[in-house]
Amino acid sequence: MIHGPCGNLRSSSPCMQGDPKICRFHYPRQFNEQTTQGEDSYPLYRRRDTGIEVDLRGQTLDNRWVVPYNPRLLMMFNCHMNVEVCSSIKSVKYLFKYVYKGHDKQVIQVDQSEPGVVINEIKRFQDARYISPPEAMWRIFSFSLSQIFPAVLALQLHLPNNQMVRFRDDDLMPNIVDRERDKRTMLTAFFDQNRNDETARVHLYKDFPKHYTWNGSTRRWSRRFGKKQRGRIVSANPAEGERYYLRLLLSNVRGPTSFEHLCTVNGQRCATFRKAALELGLIEDDEYLSQCLEEASTFQFPNALRRLFATIMIFCQPGDVRKLWNDHFDSLSEDHRLHCQSIERVQNMVLTEISVLVQSMGKNFNEFDLPKITDDVNLQDAGYRELQEEYGIVLEPEHLSAKHSLNPDQKKCV
Repeated sequence: MIHGPCGNLRSSSPCMQGDPKICRFHYPRQFNEQTTQGEDSYPLYRRRDTGIEVDLRGQTLDNRWVVPYNPRLLMMFNCHMNVEVCSSIKSVKYLFKYVYKGHDKQVIQVDQSEPGVVINEIKRFQDARYISPPEAMWRIFSFSLSQIFPAVLALQLHLPNNQMVRFRDDDLMPNIVDRERDKRTMLTAFFDQNRNDETARVHLYKDFPKHYTWNGSTRRWSRRFGKKQRGRIVSANPAEGERYYLRLLLSNVRGPTSFEHLCTVNGQRCATFRKAALELGLIEDDEYLSQCLEEASTFQFPNALRRLFATIMIFCQPGDVRKLWNDHFDSLSEDHRLHCQSIERVQNMVLTEISVLVQSMGKNFNEFDLPKITDDVNLQDAGYRELQEEYGIVLEPEHLSAKHSLNPDQKKCV
């Protein structure tokens, strides 16, 4: 199970591709002290520098040229067999893409050979499929085409007092509130179970269905004695903010008894789930965002920096927006400080411009931890920002003179 030789030892090897030519199987591999996960879903196995070498095709090769293999399979089938473990999500997606892609299909085209035939382009293509006798029999007897074992339970995920409420069109609002006020969800019942049962606190939320059964009528968890079941927390996009970080905490913190418990790290209460996840080391800090602003300040004007700051607020989910604001306020307000001596007015002008940018991106400025805009500073020109930007566009003379080349109808439209 030796690859090659290739590369500098044999550039004419069939595995050499590209310009410059490199081995498409990435040989020779590097020595590794331990097995690590590679970027393309394949592992980088441990390769010890044992000093053992072999002569193959006139070249001396070491452990870097050995192809991963399984000795038992080699002896069983008496052939070359490359065995590598694919354990990343990419391999899982690749597998299920073929499971759910559907039956085999083909597209055929039928044309008549007589001359002068009018071709109907809509009907000329026919979708067809081939069903083998085993598949036909399987479908005739209505056997299951696929199954999931063990069963998977979707676990609810919601922020405090943001659980889903179901009601009919004819329900009265007071009745809905009274009915749903004390109703437990999967998540709140999970907290209750941890408070009342010390043995339940060793499990993660996603592992809870392995050991407990959810009763939808009583809305309680009870110990499992029957079939196996697996739990999967419903997905959350990072753009959802706090809901995403709540899911991250539930996937890593064992035995939480409340939302407040999830926000408490080392005895200190964090203001948000984002900060709690940051303190636990589940996400990276904002240092790379601060470096981004610092680098941009060396060549960007303050107006562009404010737009960048608003973009970071919306799309990068910084953990401490107030710290980014305090660290880079001088760069963000440099142009306003040249014409205004009042720090309060400068701060309000910068905040107002950022709020307009944030609003144009579909978010509410008040949702972020930034200083409040005071009312005692006159900012009448803040509402005309878009007009100011339009008036600030410099037009080329040839563009201005192009209106003389319009026809009469086009001039009416203008």
